[in-house]
Amino acid sequence: MSAISNIRKNLSSTGSSIIVGLIVFVLVATFGGFIGNSNISSNEIFSVNGKGIHIGEYNLEANRIASSLNESQDFTEEDIESFTKESIIFKEMFSQQAESIGLKISEENINDLIRSDLSLYSEEKFDADLFRGLLTRLGMTVDDYRELIQSKYLASRLLDFYDNTAFISTNEAKNFIANSKQKRDLRFRKISLGELATLQEISKEEIENYYNNYPSEFKSLKKINLRSLFFSKDNFKENFQITSDEIEDEKIALKSSQNLNGQLRVSHIQLSFEDNQAKEEKRLIADEIISRIAKGEETFEELVTLYSDDIGTNKIGGDLGFTDGTVFPKEFEQELASLNPQEVSQIIVLDNSFHILKVTQKNIFDLSDEQVVERIISVKSEEELQNILNEIDENLDNITLSEISESYDFLIEDNKNLSITDLITEYEDLEFIDDFDRNNIFIDELYGPYDFNGGYLLIEPYEFFPSTLKSLSDVKNEIEETLKLASAQILMPEKINEDISNLQNEVNLERFVSYSDVERDTSLFPQEVTNSIFSISQLEGDNSIISTVHLGDAYIIQLLDVKDFEGVISLEEITETKNALNLALNEIEKDYLYGQLREKASIN
Repeated sequence: MSAISNIRKNLSSTGSSIIVGLIVFVLVATFGGFIGNSNISSNEIFSVNGKGIHIGEYNLEANRIASSLNESQDFTEEDIESFTKESIIFKEMFSQQAESIGLKISEENINDLIRSDLSLYSEEKFDADLFRGLLTRLGMTVDDYRELIQSKYLASRLLDFYDNTAFISTNEAKNFIANSKQKRDLRFRKISLGELATLQEISKEEIENYYNNYPSEFKSLKKINLRSLFFSKDNFKENFQITSDEIEDEKIALKSSQNLNGQLRVSHIQLSFEDNQAKEEKRLIADEIISRIAKGEETFEELVTLYSDDIGTNKIGGDLGFTDGTVFPKEFEQELASLNPQEVSQIIVLDNSFHILKVTQKNIFDLSDEQVVERIISVKSEEELQNILNEIDENLDNITLSEISESYDFLIEDNKNLSITDLITEYEDLEFIDDFDRNNIFIDELYGPYDFNGGYLLIEPYEFFPSTLKSLSDVKNEIEETLKLASAQILMPEKINEDISNLQNEVNLERFVSYSDVERDTSLFPQEVTNSIFSISQLEGDNSIISTVHLGDAYIIQLLDVKDFEGVISLEEITETKNALNLALNEIEKDYLYGQLREKASIN
């Protein structure tokens, strides 16, 4: 997968796909008025030809790319960073090119694209509240986001232009089909590298010299035998019997916990301000609202309609949705913790707005007895695990793995003849592996406990086998094969030239094999060799003879005859071929433009 193909896939469709893939974010009900006018340049992660790329755009694209990758492929964070940067560069360069040739988009069309994103809909209507919440998470202003949508749209239009303007004629398609069905007669000879190697004579002296000059190639891998012991809190789960009193006590404790006290549904009145004068005016209005609520002159919902300037919620009673104590700003959550259903908060001050909250609904937290038992056992198992860890740590210098196994009924695993590759495969990046690599291993001593796979691992090496030089007699055959192969590779150009000369002079032709009517999809040759065969341009002279090497083996080929296709080509074949060639031409043209733009681009 490439970043270019990834972004192209995203840009080549229409409608809401121009939007940047908002569904990769976990959106909760949020609220307007929290977006400040921060310094935009501080949010730029890099620039393309002087155009700053906002970190919010980078995060969106990184999430989109990460979510599209095949889980079976092993991509690192560095890979995703590289894909993301190249994807944005591709988009931005095509957008800038589109602008330079006069492609444009109106302000209203940008609005339409934003409104077409179904992930920003609630109850089949565009939810401005969700949109503002997204911007808050991205750290983007509305103008930042509109600029992003514009650049993606312009890039997609330029790509569409290439898609719609590439043209392959019917005659060109027919010629392509006819050439693909062409057949060829040829004469060839294969020189097998392996067979040539078997003919080489290697002296005893050559073998000894190689052994003495390259001793590192013949050292055995150092290996180790070790015992290991893994344990986790799962080892103790069967040790506990939970009483009914413990269950009830745990339920009470859970219900009193702030974060486990159910969910609150919250509404708010928002009064935004831009400067100190407006702040004082809005403070007076907020005080008036609190007073009128206390007197019961109007309902909270009526006051929302009259005063709240949050356009996302002022027509639905100020409803913000649910929180479990972690969704809203800490100033909100602290106030909500003391409110019961239908109670109203005091005035809450944020950077550029006042808020008055009301709890409209409370979902009572509840767990079954089985769930509570599971929680209690988990806590007790963790406590037991920590106690045993402390005991082991205190006695680590005076205890063996067998004694630990007997004391706590842990299973010991015996692992033998482990190389460093085996250790890395089994234990990943434990410090023990570094010690082994540096030959700094102490036999019969405990290593660990290591935090490993959700539990803890102890290792006790009991036998170490250092790397040793293998004897000449053990590696004689291996060296001989290596030298024979090297000798054959040296001889190969001479053998190729000899066969080419034979073809040119028409001598020793009995050494060659002749084939007739060879097609492009033949199984007689590897595909790479077949491609070379059909690249021969002449029937006579030196240009009718080629040599090519595949996997060490050489193929010397002479073209004898070309048989053009004279059959009927169906309309269906022509249509399919035109479509395929148009797609190929599209990609070639776009890649060519991208290469030119990328070569001249300034990326900082």
